[in-house]
Amino acid sequence: MKKDLELVKFNLTPSMSFELIKFNKLKKELNKLKELYNLDKNEELLLKIKDLENELIKCRNTFIREFRLNNQDEITTYLQIKDQF
Repeated sequence: MKKDLELVKFNLTPSMSFELIKFNKLKKELNKLKELYNLDKNEELLLKIKDLENELIKCRNTFIREFRLNNQDEITTYLQIKDQF
């Protein structure tokens, strides 16, 4: 089963790559801000954290939407293989 699933190759478009890179950068920045916030509980930092969390959600949703659009056949194949086992 695992070998069959590994044969399914998903597509990664440039826009999807951009979203992944953006997501990782935002996540690192968010983690740093959370560490700073834990030290001094600054309200301004909390607002920045909330903004970054919202941006992360948008970024993740954009990637998922793109992934589903560009990998419809691959997703179907993957699910069919998975359902066999």
